[in-house]
Amino acid sequence: MKPVTAIDSASVLIVRDGAVHARHGTLQILMVKRHKNVRFAGGAYVFPGGKLDPADRALETADNIHLKNTGQDIKPEFLGLRYAALREVFEETGLIIGTIDKQAIGEDRRKAIDAGYRASVLNGTIDLKDFLQKTQVTLDMSDCLPFAHWITPKAYPMRFDTRFFLCVAPKDQIPSPDGREITEVEWMYPMTLVEESDGVLMFPTMMNLKKLGQAKSVAEALELLRKREIVTVMPEVVTGNKTRFRKIPETAGYDDVDQSRTRAAIDLEKG
Repeated sequence: MKPVTAIDSASVLIVRDGAVHARHGTLQILMVKRHKNVRFAGGAYVFPGGKLDPADRALETADNIHLKNTGQDIKPEFLGLRYAALREVFEETGLIIGTIDKQAIGEDRRKAIDAGYRASVLNGTIDLKDFLQKTQVTLDMSDCLPFAHWITPKAYPMRFDTRFFLCVAPKDQIPSPDGREITEVEWMYPMTLVEESDGVLMFPTMMNLKKLGQAKSVAEALELLRKREIVTVMPEVVTGNKTRFRKIPETAGYDDVDQSRTRAAIDLEKG
């Protein structure tokens, strides 16, 4: 059977420095919990993110040219996905990673924009271009840093070509769930979540949490990111008599991890 085409998507690791943890430093990540009735990854803790809207790519490309708002040179496979990433962050958490008139967006202004426009963006009444024009928000692509690239194995009935980005949380803004697809938002220590999770993390989520958790602070995470080469990962599904193991390239820089407590987004056999 011919593999289904992987859907372009973006996922965002939003980080901040919180209180000092005895073993894991200050680095925290914003996790969102998907509604239990959502078919893909229902009930799982994930990073904010979703499918690419072609209009997002077109708008990012246009703004790249006119605003020169890139901030860095990035691999071609990440181009055109940053606006989708930041749109999904707003839809799912209410956070706005950007500026207005080159000024940071505080909580009072974020809350007003959330109340005025978030529902309209979620239900498709306005698109990202309309939202940016009405609010005068400029999305900050320089704060949306490529972190990882994963592609769902060919054997799966639903596949995603996901670009993971790392963003530092906007200062003083308070996240909230959209109440539809996302039911909870919570700041967590990456390695605490890995250690305590039991069936609430998908394999790519756990692996990227563990990779992020090699850092103990935001500054350290950014420094490690600058030093790493991103290697595209498409796990190889190795099936034995009683187990199924997902193997990834050693060159991708991920440590080995116990997969017994991860969950499948969609059951491979049932689809």
